[in-house]
Amino acid sequence: MAEIKLFQICHEGDLTVDLSRAMRRLGAEPTFDQSWHVWLTEQRHAAPLVRWLRPYVAPDARILVACTQFTTTRDFLMIRHSMTPNADYRELHEAIARLGVVVDLPFEATFVIQSTDRTDVSTLGAALGQLCPDDSLMVVGISHDWAYCDSGVSRMNLVVGLSGCQVVRF
Repeated sequence: MAEIKLFQICHEGDLTVDLSRAMRRLGAEPTFDQSWHVWLTEQRHAAPLVRWLRPYVAPDARILVACTQFTTTRDFLMIRHSMTPNADYRELHEAIARLGVVVDLPFEATFVIQSTDRTDVSTLGAALGQLCPDDSLMVVGISHDWAYCDSGVSRMNLVVGLSGCQVVRF
């Protein structure tokens, strides 16, 4: 029997019928505000999944796909909050920045952080949730296997040495 991996998919922008249908074809289940998760075989990776989803993402929208990591020795944290109009997220964003190195991504409500903090994600989520103005927050541990698409251009994470990452176009 093949092993499986859980992928988290986060979308920012106008949700289209085509993207919703693509998620259904993948067997993805909604988990959060314009976010889904999907179980796939261990041979699957984030970059080809982003490439497959790219035609269904609106030209001005963004999508991030990350392989979930269930241990506290995770490679990255992924944090996502809702976008409530007129809400002030500054305090939350400052706390996120204190967790480690925030990878520069073109997302407003989705963050990837390289952190040495090994607190479990439910405890981190509860603490960060206190700073979130709308109490809608998702915190997930992810591996180095993540990629995203912005304005039709796909990029993926590459591990550089033992202590860093680099985002490259593919």
